[in-house]
Amino acid sequence: MKGTLSQNDAVSPVIGVVLLFAISITLATVTAGVVVAGDDALVSTTPQASFDFTYEAGASGSADLTDSGDSGALTMTHVGGDTIDASKLEVRAEPGGTVSESALGWSGDIAAGTSATVTVDADATVRLVHSTDGGSTTVATWDGDS
Repeated sequence: MKGTLSQNDAVSPVIGVVLLFAISITLATVTAGVVVAGDDALVSTTPQASFDFTYEAGASGSADLTDSGDSGALTMTHVGGDTIDASKLEVRAEPGGTVSESALGWSGDIAAGTSATVTVDADATVRLVHSTDGGSTTVATWDGDS
């Protein structure tokens, strides 16, 4: 019996080393998979851009987003930050509606200096919304009568 026990004592450390090696390989594989697959998730898809808004009462723009009441022309100018694909940017007025790049005269990329003018109610809230397959995000907001 004494000989049998001493032979089994050597099996336990070998199993421990094999299990430790298997766990290390599994963790390395999972970590590599997360780093490679998760790389896209770490990149922000929302452009970081600044817009300047200028409102002129009684004037009108290229697209009408009025609902009722006093209205005027709201000029939206990209003043800095990321260039934005015009096909992914909408102008949403509440109340009023939504217009996209064709009604605004935007095409291609919207870069610093690019502007568009819409007719909106004086008390409207206007949002520039960037849309992708993953959803939509407000890039800039103008609050009328504030």
